[in-house]
Amino acid sequence: MEFIQQNIGNIVVGVIVFGVLAFTAARLMINVRKGKGGCNCGNCSRCE
Repeated sequence: MEFIQQNIGNIVVGVIVFGVLAFTAARLMINVRKGKGGCNCGNCSRCE
């Protein structure tokens, strides 16, 4: 319990960073499944 109390700031920041990364990965996967590319050019047939 003492470890958690001494490192609560690091734990909170780690959880927030992990949440942002998880959200970003989920949005990327959803966009790929919908057929949207990552380039946002509107013409992915010419993207390499």
